[in-house]
Amino acid sequence: MNKTILVSIRQLFFTAATLLLATNAMAAPQLQPPEIEVEKITRNLLDLYDKNEEKYRKDREGFVQEVDRMLSPVVAFDQIARYVMGKYTRRSPGQVDKFETTFKDSLLRFYSNALLALDDTSLTIESVDKTPEKQLKEYIAGDISRIPVKMSVRTSTRSVDIFYSMVHTDGRWKLRNITIDGINIAKQFQTQFADAVDRYGKVETVVANWAEIMQGKDIKAGK
Repeated sequence: MNKTILVSIRQLFFTAATLLLATNAMAAPQLQPPEIEVEKITRNLLDLYDKNEEKYRKDREGFVQEVDRMLSPVVAFDQIARYVMGKYTRRSPGQVDKFETTFKDSLLRFYSNALLALDDTSLTIESVDKTPEKQLKEYIAGDISRIPVKMSVRTSTRSVDIFYSMVHTDGRWKLRNITIDGINIAKQFQTQFADAVDRYGKVETVVANWAEIMQGKDIKAGK
């Protein structure tokens, strides 16, 4: 092949590759830091609670539905459910999807009832830590699987530290876990699940009766 033609072909391929990379770089969306989503949803929830506290104390089911509407798009229920099932995810793969549905409902009710149980009408965001640029780059590169976001919420008497564990999935940041005052919520649920399997003997039994187990009921009778 003529040397001039060969050089031209190489230049053509090089130019095409360069343009392709440039186009992809321009088209790639800029990944916003997760604390923006965290602060937004928290403010919306606190605002909902503040404006409708008395109404929802009388209509708890209505409050659960509102919390569901607000949180469902921003919580990775599937990932949390798999974590809670732990080793039983592999041992009972047919129960994973069933548990995800049951767990989502119980988690929303747990959160809603915990919020309504507060005798504190003064709940405000005190601070939200920014995600270091280095940490965001590590996440994008796949070097870390989650990004922690620290938030301090102020009550009428004290500050409460909350750590949100965030993952970017389905085109947005979602909550993967939450730690409140040092209590790892997902870990607590995982321990409860394992203890329930030890008590009742079957994963299927625990999955089918998870709501009752969460309420502290003995499911042996009539179940």
